[in-house]
Amino acid sequence: MPEAPQRPPLRADARRNVEKLRQAAADAFSEHGLDTPLETIAKLAGVSVGTIYNRFGSRDALLDQVVNELADRHVCAAMAIADGAAGSSWEKLQTYVEAICQAQADDPAFNDAFSRRYPNAPALKAVCDRSLAFATDLAAGARAEGALREDAQMDDIARFFQVNGDLVRAGDDAGRRRVLALLFEGLRARTGSRPLPS
Repeated sequence: MPEAPQRPPLRADARRNVEKLRQAAADAFSEHGLDTPLETIAKLAGVSVGTIYNRFGSRDALLDQVVNELADRHVCAAMAIADGAAGSSWEKLQTYVEAICQAQADDPAFNDAFSRRYPNAPALKAVCDRSLAFATDLAAGARAEGALREDAQMDDIARFFQVNGDLVRAGDDAGRRRVLALLFEGLRARTGSRPLPS
């Protein structure tokens, strides 16, 4: 199979434009979320919108390059917090979910990325999948302890991150914390609990 032709290296001015775009996108996304118009990002970088498409190809490709690192930092920080927490797997699972939810509340770009509003950005999807795999391991431990109900699914937590994202965007911090508490109460194993819908 013939190798794909390699693109020539970027000229110095083109490299500068790419870096200006990356920085402008990172600043705009962190302040306003991932729906920031590309025109706004181009204006901040001092280039045309066409330069974005020429250098990155699409909004999702720009997101993948710019937000992937930011999302990875938040997820790694939440993992470290959970790993360092004392107590049971159930408590570590709670700590991890709370840390991710707080990161969603603190950073609009991470919130948009983590609630999977842009599923066609493969690097972002990989970060989200790795996060869910970490939570799955904690959940397995919590289930073995008898703390997590048997019919709980990881999709329940994944969906909650989407709900948390919506509440963050609505500015409903009190409601977000209340729904988080309800999630944990619903996931806790109890004698006589009604089965969850399949």
